[in-house]
Amino acid sequence: MKKIGLTLAGLAVAATPAFAADTVKIGLAVPMTGDYAPYSEFQGAKCMAEKINADGGINGMPIELFIQDTGSDTQTAVSLAQKFLDDGVVMLGTIPFSDTMIPVAQVAAGYGVSIFQPQSTQVEMHAGIVDNFFTGVSPDPFTATAAANHALKQGVKNVVLFTSDEGGSWSARTPLWFGDVIEANGGKVQAKLNFSFGTSDWSPQVAEIKALDTPPDAVYISSIMPDVGVLVRQLRSAGIDAWVIGSDGFDDPSLDAIGSDDPSLLDKVFFATLAPSHADSAVVKFMKECEDMGFEVGGLFPATGADTIMAVKFGVEAAGSLDPAAVSDAIRSADSVPVLTVDSISFKDTKTYAQRTIPVIGFKDGKRVLITNDIPANVPTDWN
Repeated sequence: MKKIGLTLAGLAVAATPAFAADTVKIGLAVPMTGDYAPYSEFQGAKCMAEKINADGGINGMPIELFIQDTGSDTQTAVSLAQKFLDDGVVMLGTIPFSDTMIPVAQVAAGYGVSIFQPQSTQVEMHAGIVDNFFTGVSPDPFTATAAANHALKQGVKNVVLFTSDEGGSWSARTPLWFGDVIEANGGKVQAKLNFSFGTSDWSPQVAEIKALDTPPDAVYISSIMPDVGVLVRQLRSAGIDAWVIGSDGFDDPSLDAIGSDDPSLLDKVFFATLAPSHADSAVVKFMKECEDMGFEVGGLFPATGADTIMAVKFGVEAAGSLDPAAVSDAIRSADSVPVLTVDSISFKDTKTYAQRTIPVIGFKDGKRVLITNDIPANVPTDWN
């Protein structure tokens, strides 16, 4: 197994002794390739670990990262997690979908180790199936509500929802929560259309939309890139001028790229996401710092790995221990845990997720703009 520490960045290790003394070991069995690769956090984790190590580590101990590719495959993730656990990690990260996170958490529980997933929004993880789990963001109903609230302000009434079971509740139920908020405010869900990840031809769904008696004001989808970019293009080519609204899956630089030749393609696109990712945000500044250090951190999702590292740092320092259970308990009981993407988070009341503001990102002249950044008060309650 490859152990990744300072040497992974190609930097000299003379300033920090080799890992002969105690090290803070963190295991990331993550999707470096495959469908979910754009949503992996390892680049930001590497950069933040390097920054902390350069500043003396955690209580004088360097961070040692174990990073290996799962190929977006659950069984590979479970096998790698087992190896990392045997190597003595204090925290794990994995593929950010419940069908992987749950079995990994179940394996890790026997070691007293928790998963810290900085970008997971799926509600399944908060249903009590496992309790050795943290996510540094709020669940999907919050994201759906923030997007719906902004849609209502734009006069959206009639909506079409795209749903898929392939991404768990993230792709199946997030659109339904969006629709619930729209209908609770006098709007109407005109149709629910099924889709699959990896779709490159949306013509069947486009035809169904064009066949509606009343053109929709908006379509909502919680999906991944490049699929979403293709959908936007095909809707516009078909003369459908509805808002295209989504969740954190839109938060990938490849979406911005579809407006490089024609910025107007993004004029009626917005999404609710995990953290502000517009120019001058903490995330964008971190990405620039990492680039200057020789690390490629290509977007919000890779940057969220910094939150994992900072949370572990806090937990080790607060616990005064490398015992994984003590580290997790310290994180869970704290009033405030400092992270990168926002000033701080807390699990004291929620136990497994961080309730925090939900930014809504839109576009002006093809560039990202922060529209709102609030904690929605009208979140549907049928998920907890």
